[in-house]
Amino acid sequence: MSSSFEDEADGPQSLWARRGFVLAALFVGLLVVAAVVLFTLPGSDADPVEVGQGRQTTGGAAPSPTPTATEPESSSCDLPAGDQTVPVVAPTETQWELVGEMVAPTAPELHGPAVSSPVRSCFARTPVGALYAAVNVAATTTLPNAERILTEDLGAEGAGRDVALENLPTEGSSAGPSSEAQVQVAGFSFLSYTEDETVIDLAMLAATREQVVTVHTPVTLRWEQGDWRLVFGPEGAPFPRLQAAPSLAGYVPWSGT
Repeated sequence: MSSSFEDEADGPQSLWARRGFVLAALFVGLLVVAAVVLFTLPGSDADPVEVGQGRQTTGGAAPSPTPTATEPESSSCDLPAGDQTVPVVAPTETQWELVGEMVAPTAPELHGPAVSSPVRSCFARTPVGALYAAVNVAATTTLPNAERILTEDLGAEGAGRDVALENLPTEGSSAGPSSEAQVQVAGFSFLSYTEDETVIDLAMLAATREQVVTVHTPVTLRWEQGDWRLVFGPEGAPFPRLQAAPSLAGYVPWSGT
C-alpha cells in the first residue's frame, strides 16, 4: 500500500508527517509505523502526582494533588490558578474551535487560551488548563509555519528546544498542512501532574482516505514565564514518543466531533 502522507519531495505536508513530528510513514494493515524516539522525561523539583488512567500507570482513581503552602501563581494573562484536582472525566460544556485542520478546546476566561492570535497561548495553571494547552499545542502542528511557532513561541527552555531551534527551516519555508490525513484528539490520560510540570497522554484518531487508526503521545508541559510550555525531547522532537495505540481503552474519551 502506498504512503497515506505526502513525501516532502511531492508537496506540502503536516508536521505529523515530517521528520521529528512523524505520525506515520506507511500504513500496514491497521498498524501505524511510527518513528519513535525514546527518552527520559525531565524531572520536577516536586514529586509528581501519579494518575491511574494511563497506559503507563496502574489502575485506580486519580488522587488530588497535595495542597501546597502557597497558592500557585496565576497565568501571565491573569487566569486564576483554580481547582488543582486532576480530571478523571471529560471537562463539561467544552467549546471547540478549528485550529488549522484540528479542533481544540477553548475557554478564554477560565482555562485558556486567553490569547488566540497570533499564537494560542496563556492557559490557567491548573490540570484542566494544562489539558487545554496540550490539545492546543497538538492543533498548532497543523498550521503553516508550525515548527517555528512551537519552538520559538511555545517551547520550554532546554537542550531539546535548543536543538529544534538549530534545525528550524528558513523563515517562510515550512510546509503547510496536508490534505491527505486528518488528526483529531479522541481522549486523554494524565500520567503525572504538579503545578510546575505535567505529562498528559493524548489519544488521537488519524483518518485517511483508506482507514482510521489510533495513535497516542505523551505531551510534557512545564510552567514557565506564566504559561504552560512544551518540553521537547533531547533530539529536538516535540512528540518523541508518538506510537500506535490498539484502542482507546484507558483514556478518558474527549473530542470535539
